[in-house]
Formats: sequence, C-alpha cells, structure tokens
Amino acid sequence: MSLLSKGKRSKENPNNISGQASSFLSMTAIKPDEVEPLREYLQGFRDRKERPFDKVPGTHMARFVIVEKFHCKPSYKQRKPETLSCASLCFSSNLDGSIEDYLDVLCDALAPEAQEIWGRCCGSPAKCQGKELKTYLRHNQVNSGFFYAAYPNATVEDVKRTLDQRERLMAFATQHQGVPAEQLQKAFLKEFA
Repeated sequence: MSLLSKGKRSKENPNNISGQASSFLSMTAIKPDEVEPLREYLQGFRDRKERPFDKVPGTHMARFVIVEKFHCKPSYKQRKPETLSCASLCFSSNLDGSIEDYLDVLCDALAPEAQEIWGRCCGSPAKCQGKELKTYLRHNQVNSGFFYAAYPNATVEDVKRTLDQRERLMAFATQHQGVPAEQLQKAFLKEFA
C-alpha cells in the first residue's frame, strides 16, 4: 500500500521530502518519573522481538530515542550551547508518501503502543490515538535540515519485491551451478519469465 498523496505533500516543508519518500521527526518531553518506565517499555520491543512498525505500511525505517541531554563541545562550533530541561523522546521515521497520510495510519495502527509511549510524555492527549495523537505529534514536529533517502523513488513494497527477487535469483544460481547453458536457459525462463 502506497501512502503517496501529491496534494498533501505540497504543504510539507521541502526539506522533509526526497523523491516520493518523506521524513518525520517529533521531539516530546518525557514526564520526569516516566523516563525509566518508557525506556523499559521501548527496550521490551527488542527483548520480545516485536516489530510494531510492521503494522504501519509505508515505513522504511522508524526509531525511538530517549535524549537526556545534548553534548555540547567547543569543537561543534555551536553559536550557543543548547540544553534540555528534561529528557525527551525523539521519534523519527522515513516513509512513503505524505506525512499526513502516514500519521493517520500510524495513529490508528499503533494505538495500544502509543498510549504506553507518548502517554508518558508531557502534554500528550488523554487517549493517544487518532486525530488527537496526530495533532500532538505534528505540534512537536522538528523539520529536517536535510533529508536523503537511499531509494527516493522506491516504495517499501518496491524494496521488498526487489529483495525477494534477489533472493530467488541467488537460490537459482546456487542450485544450477554447472548446468549446461541450454538447460540453464530453459530453467531460468521457467523460473523468472
């Protein structure tokens, strides 16, 4: 399923777009007593081998990062040091199509997880789902300074299809080593034509 929607994309910051792909980043302050419980909940995805973003079509990559402080070094040549008053949750995703359409799907598909995640953040809606969650994430959106997509014109489905084709071709090549050319050609056409 492609989430591509030209009309909604025209309203986006162009720095969040690369080809058909978009970039989304939100940064939300975490309630002070919820930092460790949130960290444990997020770590649980890895421990349980859960992949919640599999429920959100069009997700090339998504991650959560808890940022407790910025590291300001003189070598960074910042105009002024930046600090955080509390730990923040950064959610980033590279996605197919428009951010608007993607967030509609995400805010419904991840409703149970969203309550456990953004429900631990300052100013989150009482029910972290649907339009309220989307409004919250958009309010806390940070635009990209620059976004580069490795495959700007390939959707998630295009990438999966190509990887599947690659695996099939590798298996074919391995199984048909040493086969005479005429027989190899017939087998190839039967498998891939």
